[in-house]
Amino acid sequence: MGFSSFYEVINKISGVNNVKIVNDEDNLLELHILASTARSPKQIVRDIETALLAVFDYRIDRKVISIAQIDSEDYKGIKRIKYDGLIMETNDNSIECKVTLSYDGEDYIASKTAIKTNLNRRKIVAQATVTAVEEIIGQPLIFDVQDVIITTSRDITFVSVIVNMVVADNEEAMVGSAIIKNDINEAIAKATLDAVNRRIQGRTN
Repeated sequence: MGFSSFYEVINKISGVNNVKIVNDEDNLLELHILASTARSPKQIVRDIETALLAVFDYRIDRKVISIAQIDSEDYKGIKRIKYDGLIMETNDNSIECKVTLSYDGEDYIASKTAIKTNLNRRKIVAQATVTAVEEIIGQPLIFDVQDVIITTSRDITFVSVIVNMVVADNEEAMVGSAIIKNDINEAIAKATLDAVNRRIQGRTN
């Protein structure tokens, strides 16, 4: 089962700030939640159970859910990189994608060009997105887009993006997801940000 699709749904629950899922191929083993103090842990757990059952028909064992709470005022200092649009252009046998991200009141634009193939149409969006992120954090060439996967589960179509981060010879694979609503390219960019945002927050503050 594609547990990576759970991230977007759980992150929309009131009081939830960050989510970490630990799973094997078939089972969700641990679900770690960083939440504000605005709501009780019992309320958040109940909302998670309801959301996963309603959207994915998945009944989670509440014993695997752990919740840590921090004061809402403290969390306001943590800024997130946000998606702010993209432009896709084709020219003969090539495609170019320009992605705009916003962080701390400023816009960052990155572009990538590739041969016009179906796979490149997907990957180029993720590649432009991580390039813009690298500009924001001031660390070029630390991200590599491994794959962009489109999945449909119970009439919900979502995209998962796998990004490798390499720092000081240490490689870490990160996965992000986003539900495809109207624009697949927007979903790819948001899934890419979902993969890297939590991991790099300490690098942007």
